[in-house]
Amino acid sequence: MVAGLIRPGIPLADIGTDHAYLPVFLVENDIIPKALASDVKIGPLENAKKTINKHNLSDKITPVLSDGLKEIPHEYTDFCIAGMGGELIAKILEESPWVRRQGNHFVFQPQTHPEDLRRHLLTNGYEIIREDVVKERMKYYLAIEAVCTGVTEEHREADYYIGKLRETTSIHKGKYLEKVASRLDVKLKATRDEKYGKLIDEILEAAK
Repeated sequence: MVAGLIRPGIPLADIGTDHAYLPVFLVENDIIPKALASDVKIGPLENAKKTINKHNLSDKITPVLSDGLKEIPHEYTDFCIAGMGGELIAKILEESPWVRRQGNHFVFQPQTHPEDLRRHLLTNGYEIIREDVVKERMKYYLAIEAVCTGVTEEHREADYYIGKLRETTSIHKGKYLEKVASRLDVKLKATRDEKYGKLIDEILEAAK
């Protein structure tokens, strides 16, 4: 799913690469010409190096020790940040304002709180292009494709919870959004704040 949102033909910086499975897949299948495989910890980076060497791709994939985007060369325009919480991804973007350049392309796979990531994107000059959702072993996984435009527009609260999922063709969209609504229902019952009731109605409408 994540690989399907990567722009072909353009070098990619994979942030939080762990075993470097994504850049290896993309390079081996001639989707991208080269990549950086970065991680904040030495252990995961060693795993990445092993995968890269196993596939004989050390000439095309470069491992980099980096706290988020801080050590990534600024000539990179395409980035993937997958397998982290939405708040952490937003923090990584916030700490490296140099990536907020018009035309820069991003693919995110937030494991939790995608609404926090969408909120950051939509209030900081990014446009969400498309989203997708898959299910594996009873768990749903979301991916978001975005581009930096420098333009910030007004958005409704529901946009941060639904994003572009209204437009996805994924068969899992409905059930995924129902789970989003059920989490908000817990907040509604705890706080009796009617704003959650309105959000739930919009999310369930989008799930149809």
